Amino acid sequence: MSMLQQKIITGNESDDVSCKNNQGDVKGDSLTALCLGPYLQYILPLCNYFNEITFACADDKSIQEIKKWLKNEPDIMDYSHAMKMICELQGRGETLPEVEQMLRKKIRTVLECDVTSRNPLSPVIHPQADCLLLVHCLEHFVTNKKSYCEALKNVSSLVKPGGHLLMITKFCATFFMCGDFRFPIFCLEEGFLKDALKGAGYVIEEDHIYPRKTQSLFDVADFQYFAVLKARKVREI
Repeated sequence: MSMLQQKIITGNESDDVSCKNNQGDVKGDSLTALCLGPYLQYILPLCNYFNEITFACADDKSIQEIKKWLKNEPDIMDYSHAMKMICELQGRGETLPEVEQMLRKKIRTVLECDVTSRNPLSPVIHPQADCLLLVHCLEHFVTNKKSYCEALKNVSSLVKPGGHLLMITKFCATFFMCGDFRFPIFCLEEGFLKDALKGAGYVIEEDHIYPRKTQSLFDVADFQYFAVLKARKVREI
């Protein structure tokens, strides 16, 4: 993927990012995705380039939702709007049911993850993947720069040397609301993140930083920038 082309939708409760094309170097046999929630829409743009996908979340509810979707059970989450938009951006010719069926076949494993653990997928000893996707993940489970760097090194154990890290995150965020509950977020900044990636054994190949387009729902989540980064793991730490 020599260019990461995104469409960012702001002003709703969530932001959708879709990679429009993949020009060749982000691919392989396996993809491991660590997500804050059941964010299948972020995996769809990549699923053509990997044979099998491991999906991991930090909470039981998200894991249950993903497993229900994989079994196509009643009352599953509806991803059709996001998936249709991604298919249009990628110029895919398949029908939505065909796309969903392909994604269900490729997601082979659903696991619980803890990014603060030396083995984030413990007790499972999981093979290193060709690509690691992090979606709004680390900043929600750490409190300072030191713990962020430790968590980044922990999850980096899941990707092979020479493999890629794709990260979707946000800058200058301090909280988000879920109902009446206010959850703190480690305030991530661009310069610190790039230094942390280098310190964790990565070379950054692309970064795309987008300022927030609207201040609507600022009382729900106060991030100021949205970021998509691509890095290659060049050494073990």
